[in-house]
Amino acid sequence: MATSTTALDTLPRQFRVGGSGFTAFQWKGHVIGFAQSVQHTAPQPVAPPSPVQPLDQQYPMQILVPAAIGAGTLRVQLFEMYNKKVWDQIMKITDTLDPSTAGVKDVYNDLSEIFLRLSALASPVTCTKIVYPPGTGVRGGPGVRHYADVYFNCMITDVRDDETIEIGTMEVIKNMTIMYTHSRRIFDNNA
Repeated sequence: MATSTTALDTLPRQFRVGGSGFTAFQWKGHVIGFAQSVQHTAPQPVAPPSPVQPLDQQYPMQILVPAAIGAGTLRVQLFEMYNKKVWDQIMKITDTLDPSTAGVKDVYNDLSEIFLRLSALASPVTCTKIVYPPGTGVRGGPGVRHYADVYFNCMITDVRDDETIEIGTMEVIKNMTIMYTHSRRIFDNNA
């Protein structure tokens, strides 16, 4: 057993904790409520890497990688509420904040209507994941900076309005998939 101090022993040991108010997901600036889980799949390269290796070389001379990446994905599992579709909360936020909502209907019956409504928006939707590191006080404290990952040009691409009821928990969970084009991390400059 080593007893000497290494450089790793002097690093701060605050590892990220999810949930419990430390992480919040927002759609157009409003918290996505009643989420059981959120799964993020980061964008992947549009093509696989390709090694350049002439027949007379023992090792590749270079690895070619694409200069582009595809879309990212957020998968949200939401608790179903009585007398509401799983997408009602997000579509209500969308309609409330968009000035072009005059005469738009209050109920979206299926995925096709969601596609058409989101495609007709005057400006694209952003989703935001805000992380509040623990500290003194509510949601951090003096000197504790929160940060956010902003996901741009979000589009709901699938809603699983299927139904599976777990006998052990009796939860009714619905899945929603949101894709985005790119993201950016921003930091709170007020801390």
